[in-house]
Amino acid sequence: MDVTRFLSASGIRAYLMPVETFPGHINNIYLILDGDLITLFDVGSGTEMSIEGLERRIAEVRERFREDVSLETVQHVIISHAHIDHFGWVGRFARPGGAEVYVHELDARVLNNFEERIVLASKDLRVFMERAGVKPAARAALEELYRFSKDFFKSVEIKHAVRDRDRIINGYRVHHTPGHCPGQICLEVEDLLFTADHVLARITPHQSPASITPFCGLELYLQSLEKIRRVEGMTVALPGHETPIEDISGRIEDIIAHHRKRLDQVLDICGAPQSLVGVSKRLFGEQMSYNRILALEEAGAHVEYLFQLGELRIANLDDVEREPNPVIQYEARRGAVV
Repeated sequence: MDVTRFLSASGIRAYLMPVETFPGHINNIYLILDGDLITLFDVGSGTEMSIEGLERRIAEVRERFREDVSLETVQHVIISHAHIDHFGWVGRFARPGGAEVYVHELDARVLNNFEERIVLASKDLRVFMERAGVKPAARAALEELYRFSKDFFKSVEIKHAVRDRDRIINGYRVHHTPGHCPGQICLEVEDLLFTADHVLARITPHQSPASITPFCGLELYLQSLEKIRRVEGMTVALPGHETPIEDISGRIEDIIAHHRKRLDQVLDICGAPQSLVGVSKRLFGEQMSYNRILALEEAGAHVEYLFQLGELRIANLDDVEREPNPVIQYEARRGAVV
């Protein structure tokens, strides 16, 4: 996939630059050229392959499109959300004399206090896995995987913490869309909508429970989808992965339908009491390594949502009352309809 140029209604140039940020994992990084203003929307992971890939893409923009631009001339950096494939190289721009860096206030803490965030989140994950029914040895291995980035990224000081509806740089509108990540934002640049991981063309972005990370969870994600569907006048959505989306509303409807179907599946699975490990295996089969964490979190987000609605209940409440962190068994409430 080559660099692709998009033009806003007034001629702002946005270059989609696909970059391999981890082996086999492609991110769309965007270069926004607006008069004399040069902005990067996301910066990649900071791995050697990611840095080299971004440098090659910037060179491609210079050579193919005759744009006078380099990484040294970038004035503004917008981080869409605090997942490391999107922000890992932000330290290169946040240093003194570098670019002005913008991130939503709920994710600013992650970048400003990254080591703290990893330690606290890993402890919350430990409790989550214990209640899910993950065995002790597997829990220890998965928690170590979760902490892999602790020594990979060092905290940086971010000056510009943005909020929902803020206008930044040259009037670009920030839309806060929590769910996939607490500080996930979409960016409105005239009729171009940069959706990052909030709306993707083919897959649905990963969901995790609010019990692990506040301001995540399926309820907030579904609300954020409806919020973006109401944004008027957008001609194309430019996501953080995969291909551009022309029918934004239609794609949002497909994503909502996908989650409704999965919620129905969970209710069927919980016709008899099930642990979260049991739900995850029924939904996704046996998973290994980091994919096991992702499967548990995805299942957990849907179970949490149904439990909040009262469509699921705890089948072993006596164990929960008596023990510190027992394996919780969920069952569908009789006659429940989502």
